[in-house]
Amino acid sequence: MTPFLRSLSALAAGFVTLGIVTSVLMTRQPEFQARWALDAGEWGWALFAGGLGGVLAYPINRWFLARLGSRGMISRFGIAGGVTMALIPWLPGLPGLLLGLFLQGMIYSGVSVAVNQQAAEWELRNSTRMMGRLHATFYVGSMLSAFVSSALAAIGLALWLHMAVVGLIAALLHCWTARQLPPDLLPAGGGTLSPIPPGAWQALALLAACHGIIESGIMGWSAIYLHQGLQATESAAGLGLAVFSGAMAVGRFLTDGMVLRFGPARVIAAGALACGVALGTSAALGALPVAMAGLAVSGLGLAAAAPIIFSAAGRMGGQTLALVASFNAVGGLLGPPVLGQIAKMVSFGAVMAVLSAICLVMAWHARALREAAVGKAVAVAPADASAP
Repeated sequence: MTPFLRSLSALAAGFVTLGIVTSVLMTRQPEFQARWALDAGEWGWALFAGGLGGVLAYPINRWFLARLGSRGMISRFGIAGGVTMALIPWLPGLPGLLLGLFLQGMIYSGVSVAVNQQAAEWELRNSTRMMGRLHATFYVGSMLSAFVSSALAAIGLALWLHMAVVGLIAALLHCWTARQLPPDLLPAGGGTLSPIPPGAWQALALLAACHGIIESGIMGWSAIYLHQGLQATESAAGLGLAVFSGAMAVGRFLTDGMVLRFGPARVIAAGALACGVALGTSAALGALPVAMAGLAVSGLGLAAAAPIIFSAAGRMGGQTLALVASFNAVGGLLGPPVLGQIAKMVSFGAVMAVLSAICLVMAWHARALREAAVGKAVAVAPADASAP
């Protein structure tokens, strides 16, 4: 296998493994709740703990990126994440579970940053775009894990054994991924924290925060909006979320070609605008078929945002990527509870309207990518690795 294919297959394996890990918690939710006797509110705190770990991981990710580089982080954090997964079912009481999920969120945030950094450097080395398709493989891993986990739950496989096996597989895959990847293109820095370029990351941080709010908002509230706001059946409401996720996966497979043809700023702006119009129309008309179509359009429109943002941040170095990823995590963590208060005080339709407005902000601000992000990213690349 050529170095080109070896590194590309390793990156795909890294993203697939992240999808597998992410899906396990959600597919075996009933066992988690039963094992720790959690009510709905306590389960919400468990999810919050995992998200909080991802948000607070930024200084740790930045330090380890400077000391180990992204390739070293993938293997070491991958092993730590696998051990944590295996230990979670044995942690006592709700405090133990919260601590375990917090650590898991923090550790796999580091793995995600490191894998995305390697993907951005792969693009620089090969003067092409691949981030969209690599992000799409995350959904492949997530869907595969969901099907397998559901089958294992149906046959009664113990939660502790399931978590141990998944943790072991994830650790082995991440170690294999790290061994197949080349040394960091952008130097790790020998433990020294290099300064983040001033004025270069703010545009990406705002876009990342908007994306985190929009995606988590749709994922967390679309089914409730369809069921309680539009009186759809539970199965139809669940189908709406599947439509959005499927459209996201399809859109990410198409992202790279669109970016090469039209440029990242135009693709994000057009996609965010389409997503905003779709959500706004859904909120205004309040009809189930329109809402379903709106979720499909939203998934296609939003699909390109994360790959483009992470690619641009990674081209400025791993520490910038870690910072931008933390803003995305903050948006994903704070968006759902804020939107919940809007739903409580106004309506579920108002939630869709607010998300539509944030999409328009994102579309307007995407023009900053052209100067602030992409231009300065190219400047840090070696002369023979020009960015597309």
